[in-house]
Amino acid sequence: MLQGTWGKLGIAIISALVLGSVSYAEERTFEGVLVDPATYLQQGRYDLDSTELALDGGQSLAVLDPATQALYLLLAEQAGEDPNELVYDFLDQARVKCTGDVYERDGVRGLVLKKVEPLTPPAAP
Repeated sequence: MLQGTWGKLGIAIISALVLGSVSYAEERTFEGVLVDPATYLQQGRYDLDSTELALDGGQSLAVLDPATQALYLLLAEQAGEDPNELVYDFLDQARVKCTGDVYERDGVRGLVLKKVEPLTPPAAP
């Protein structure tokens, strides 16, 4: 009887690990660069032109943390919302300070932004 219980428990644990990892939210603040995730993942580069083209095409942006090389895809808090809403005014910034909820599942990271602040002074007109 005990052996059967342990066997069932082992199967349940293995099934949980195989079928999906746990996703959780953790609020974080870090410095990052706004990037087009497609250009960054495919070509290993990021620049303002590709980021603006991605926005023009309706694509969600991402934040690259240069300290860890972690890429955080921008997520909307609710379905139908614009995940890029808080970053439009900061595209020309070399770096921004981001605060938001970080989610991670199976090695993919997402970020629901709560606040974005510039780290570099605005360019003179």
